[in-house]
Amino acid sequence: MSRREFTLGSTLHSVDVAERLVRMLCEHVGYTERQCEEIALAVRETVANAVLHGNCCDAAKRVTLATELNDTSVVISVRDEGKGFDPSLVPDPLDPRNLLQESGRGIFLIKALMDEVSLQCAAGGTEVTMIKYRSKLS
Repeated sequence: MSRREFTLGSTLHSVDVAERLVRMLCEHVGYTERQCEEIALAVRETVANAVLHGNCCDAAKRVTLATELNDTSVVISVRDEGKGFDPSLVPDPLDPRNLLQESGRGIFLIKALMDEVSLQCAAGGTEVTMIKYRSKLS
């Protein structure tokens, strides 16, 4: 098992950094090209949400990206230092009233790209944990 943790600033540059780090890791351990793209996009979306919605681009706050490799999967956690939120209050992006909204599809997309997703929301921030199994073909 191999675990690494990175502390990122609350800037959109961190989105690119996180995507690049995770993509290199997944390519190195043998995920398919499609799986690497799915994982990278999920991480990109999660870090963007942490920066924009969680930390509100507050330079005093950080985003933590943790990766853990084991024999069967990669586990990726992204944590912000925001106010937290209630995921059940996020509007359904497939509802016809929401189809033309500029935002609101992030969590839906992350869940579609990864094999498992969990959200832990509290007053001290939100942590999204995502798992992609090696054995599943995409």
